[in-house]
Amino acid sequence: MFDCHGCCYEWMFVNKLHTMKKQYYFESANSETCWTADYFESRMIEEGVKEITVYAAIPDKIPGVFWCTEHLYCGDDSAESCGNQCIEYEPRNGKNGCCRHHRSTVYELGGAVKLTLDS
Repeated sequence: MFDCHGCCYEWMFVNKLHTMKKQYYFESANSETCWTADYFESRMIEEGVKEITVYAAIPDKIPGVFWCTEHLYCGDDSAESCGNQCIEYEPRNGKNGCCRHHRSTVYELGGAVKLTLDS
């Protein structure tokens, strides 16, 4: 699914909706992308269920590892993973440097949590 040269074997990563203040959850213990409670609430409504068990996502930073919000994959901070060679590369300052899709926060799998719909 993603190739980060083996540096992220035990880690799970955040999705495109990354913000620092929201709590994120993994759908299963094997998930690589985590989502907000709002996402799971929408799914519960669509699927007609009142409760779902998910796993808390615990934020962490691993030196040299990043999450690309555009391509939804883990990479290392080498020039081969992110930069001018990527067609989606868009510097945050509009000129050069770090891409706006580059996130240094990754998420580790936490304990099981039950989310319920408030009816």
